[in-house]
Amino acid sequence: MGIGKKTLSDGKTVWVVCEYTGFTLSGKRDRKTVTCRTEKEAKLEQAKIVAMRDAMRNRSGRMNFAAYVDGWFWPSKRDLAPSTKDGYRRELKLRLLPAFGNMDVRDIDRMRIQRMVDACPTEKVARNAVAVLKTVLNMAKGDGLILSNPACAGFCWPEKGTRTPNPTVITTFSAMASLFQAIDDYGDAEVEKMAVTGLLMGLRPEERYGLDWKDIDFAAHAVHVHQAYTSASKESGGSAVRQTKTEKSTRWVPMPPNAERRLARLRRHGNIVSTGPFLPGKWTPRTNPSSARRRWERFLSWCDGEGRHFPHITLENMRHSFATSYLHAGGNVEDLSRILGHSDINTTYRRYVRPNMEDLRAGMQAVTAG
Repeated sequence: MGIGKKTLSDGKTVWVVCEYTGFTLSGKRDRKTVTCRTEKEAKLEQAKIVAMRDAMRNRSGRMNFAAYVDGWFWPSKRDLAPSTKDGYRRELKLRLLPAFGNMDVRDIDRMRIQRMVDACPTEKVARNAVAVLKTVLNMAKGDGLILSNPACAGFCWPEKGTRTPNPTVITTFSAMASLFQAIDDYGDAEVEKMAVTGLLMGLRPEERYGLDWKDIDFAAHAVHVHQAYTSASKESGGSAVRQTKTEKSTRWVPMPPNAERRLARLRRHGNIVSTGPFLPGKWTPRTNPSSARRRWERFLSWCDGEGRHFPHITLENMRHSFATSYLHAGGNVEDLSRILGHSDINTTYRRYVRPNMEDLRAGMQAVTAG
């Protein structure tokens, strides 16, 4: 038994894997045959069959973790979002392959996983690594290589590490007026577009990059959010337009009058009406997220140089600023959750409602007056 080379009637060459896997109910030897397009594919398939056979005999199979990831895990994840693929690659490269790469899949146990966890700097890093390992081993379990998934066990996590401080935000729409005045003086249309859709409408950065001018309906006074544009490594397919984050993220967002006026002005260049991507790139149809971030940071540096000191909010935290300002203006949290496209209203409370101490003090004075 082994791997044989075969030429088909149409002239194509294939490799046939043939291995005994056990016995049938009648007592005859059970044989599995698989036809592969390449010799490399055949060797991987043979290793998998042998590992499954040995697993049934309670022996250590001959399928190491790295070979399983390359041969079966990645081919089954072709449809993953590029950003998710990058996350998996990062955890595999930095933590999982160094710890388990040359180890037989069946030899990965709770103690070995705990040693990997102990080597992680923080609990968050460890949990991310274990989550990816759990995904890989769940697939190995489904393939019959292992009987149970040791990554599902409980572990002693490292220290949580330094807590990330609350992001810098602008907490009222009136406080944004001086910032928009600076944007007008700076004179960069792309910076203004990012600020309008982030600070005045609460769109996610990737939703802004995915917008087309046709998605902005001036007759309906609303913007249709139905796609996102995200960056990813070339290995994972590069930047791409994809669906919105969740089902509820596909939505219509009302345009406030000041946002609508600005967008209507930005859409026209003399007698020419803009079409295509809302935020076009210099060398690509859509702006690259990292390029957009650098563009915004240059604007903030210009403000500092001009003596115009504003909170250094990021493109991501514009959404936090909008949410907090919306509530301070009298909006209710249920409507805000719909505008932001959240699947769960608790997400709106937990992540996006961030009043500062001055706001809390003013509220306390208001309710205790008299």
